Amino acid sequence: MGKGATTNRSYYDVVITKDPVSGVLIKLPYTKKGGKFTFDLHHRIAMTEDFGLPAEVTTVVEILSGGTTSVGAYTIADKVNPGDKFDESINKTSSAEIDKYVTPLSRKTITLDIRPGPQSISIVGQMLIITRGTTTTRVDTPGTRIATVSNFKFQEAPQGTTLR
Repeated sequence: MGKGATTNRSYYDVVITKDPVSGVLIKLPYTKKGGKFTFDLHHRIAMTEDFGLPAEVTTVVEILSGGTTSVGAYTIADKVNPGDKFDESINKTSSAEIDKYVTPLSRKTITLDIRPGPQSISIVGQMLIITRGTTTTRVDTPGTRIATVSNFKFQEAPQGTTLR
């Protein structure tokens, strides 16, 4: 998607897919003790004039490890009102007309316990549900960009007490 204008933090689009190679791939550092991996999950919304506010937005992503092993599904749900904005503007990598109105919205920090050894994970999209009044739209078409992730951090588990 792009970089934050104030933090210079990278924002990555998450697409609906069952293929981990098509997701947001993250290679974690090798560790003998394990640790914690955190990232921020955001809705990815095109805030056009015809979006239809207010709206209830639910975004679901899945974390895959070791290729196809599911670590779990994670959900972010919010009510989006007229005038809502993300906390920083994004310098976008795409200049396509359709991407001009796209923004991350809201923030949920996801924390994963990481086991010792080498590991990589993939963040893939599952679905986006938008409810406006009595109308609900479910988006689950493969290849559709539905979420944004940012702020990746890994912290190795602290050293244990040395036995004497």
